[in-house]
Amino acid sequence: MTPTNSKIPIILLNCIPIVGVAFYGWAPFEMFWLFWVETLIIALFNAIRIFFAQNNPADQPFSSTGNKYNKFMSVRYLFARIGIFLFYSIFIIVFIGILGSKGRGLETLGSIFFQDILFNLALILIVVNQTFYLVKFYFMNQAYFYDNPKYYTAIFDGRQIVMHIAIIIGSFGAAFLFKEDDTAGYGAIWMISILCLLKILYEIYTVKLTIPNP
Repeated sequence: MTPTNSKIPIILLNCIPIVGVAFYGWAPFEMFWLFWVETLIIALFNAIRIFFAQNNPADQPFSSTGNKYNKFMSVRYLFARIGIFLFYSIFIIVFIGILGSKGRGLETLGSIFFQDILFNLALILIVVNQTFYLVKFYFMNQAYFYDNPKYYTAIFDGRQIVMHIAIIIGSFGAAFLFKEDDTAGYGAIWMISILCLLKILYEIYTVKLTIPNP
């Protein structure tokens, strides 16, 4: 898969939540929460990449012997990501799940406890997708042999920035632009559209960095 032909599925998949919120009654919180849990899942797979990354010179022939494992770096990264996930989950739950629920209150928070079948299915698909790319584009094409583990260890990355901007623009925009009862539904569409647009831009930009060509 190349960056060019990866853009179409990225755009299509990220437009699905907008359709769901607009026509099928999906709650914006579920989409924000799915994106945030996806971030944690990606962190888990990145911890695996860090663990196996060999950081050998590009001109060194591939060899399956003498591998080193970055145990401490991998565990430290994963715990830091878990901490960030838990901390910012508070803001997502409060501002999007409760304050942005337009009277639905805690009814929108069922996905946190895995009570939504579609949400759980989406999580399974994310895990399957990440497993596919890890196996095919990291181990089978020998990318781990040359990969630098420090590439993944930044405390903050684009996904956190996307979430921050989406929460600020989405929640405050919905609060000020769509106050009346007859426009409240548009607030939900606004919030999820901001998230999906930023997510599309981020993933299109980073796909060429994260999916090496076989």
